[in-house]
Amino acid sequence: MAGIAMAEGKRNSGFLHDRVLRLLKAQHPHPLTGLQLAELLQAEGDVVPVSQVYRALRRLIDEGAIRKILVAGGYAPVWRESVVLLWCRVCGEVREVPCPEVFQRLEAIAGGLKAPHCLIEVPGVCAACAEVP
Repeated sequence: MAGIAMAEGKRNSGFLHDRVLRLLKAQHPHPLTGLQLAELLQAEGDVVPVSQVYRALRRLIDEGAIRKILVAGGYAPVWRESVVLLWCRVCGEVREVPCPEVFQRLEAIAGGLKAPHCLIEVPGVCAACAEVP
């Protein structure tokens, strides 16, 4: 009986993992916080404790499927590995800019340091928001 309960728990954990990833992809290019994800899940009819959402986020980060964007305070899917993230402080949009030459130069300066998951975050205001008076 305990094995059945454990198997059910693992299925639910994987199901939550998949749903969190789906929600993050659906909201791209806007990162979401754990609380926002819990609220979206609740709007879909599932009340999930925020702690479980954060466990799913940690698992997705460990798998390399998502990243935490510090300047935006949220999570977003990983579309490319080594990128510069441009984050608009007004609308919250995050744009990924592949810049392999920047990361190659950093590796050269760092004496050959290899970092397969490089990320540079740049906060600012996007062109569309800058035009608004």
